[in-house]
Amino acid sequence: MSKILSTKLTEMIERKRAYFQLCYQESEQINFGEVFGNNNPVYLEIGCGRGEFLVKQSLLEWQCNFVGVEMKGNRLDLILRQLDEERHRNVRLLDIYIDAQTISYFPAKSLRKIFIIQPDPWPKRTHHRRRLINHAFLDMLSLLLEQRGILEIQTDHEEYAHWILKHLAERRDFMPVYGGVSKIPRHGHIVTYFEEKKMREGFSPLYITYRKKKVVSETEEN
Repeated sequence: MSKILSTKLTEMIERKRAYFQLCYQESEQINFGEVFGNNNPVYLEIGCGRGEFLVKQSLLEWQCNFVGVEMKGNRLDLILRQLDEERHRNVRLLDIYIDAQTISYFPAKSLRKIFIIQPDPWPKRTHHRRRLINHAFLDMLSLLLEQRGILEIQTDHEEYAHWILKHLAERRDFMPVYGGVSKIPRHGHIVTYFEEKKMREGFSPLYITYRKKKVVSETEEN
């Protein structure tokens, strides 16, 4: 790539970064109404990868707002290259890791849907502690989801799928949708690079869908 083309590409990415990438203050919560200029439902994708889902799904559901979380700078730049300031006005990006501290940036019950596509399965038993899905993490997602909000997780690792389903089954604040797990993708499913790659290797994805439900206290039950 010539120096001129490289400079133009860098300028384009930085221009788009100024538009799409959210700046956040540790002492303030993100006001989605101000960010998007509307009160449409907000969807969150955790770990955007190469951005296929975020870029395409936000066009299909243009009446909803999308926030993509991705920490790797090279992937963020790749996503920015695909986004268009006119066609993707309902998209914003965050370069944070969702943990007990950073969820404070999001208002409670502010998300209609949360998507987690192809999370790292960390297959070795000694690495299971690194897995994204655990009860502490699900506690945080439950705080972010509005009542009856949807959590969609996709994985091609069968043992990790059982791990995820076991954790969800142990909770009172999530209920399965259509049985909770399916080998059939939902209508309009977008195949990502990593999903296609693993399917070529012989791994079939599993689609896990749960809904946040109201937790009834023991006093209310009695």
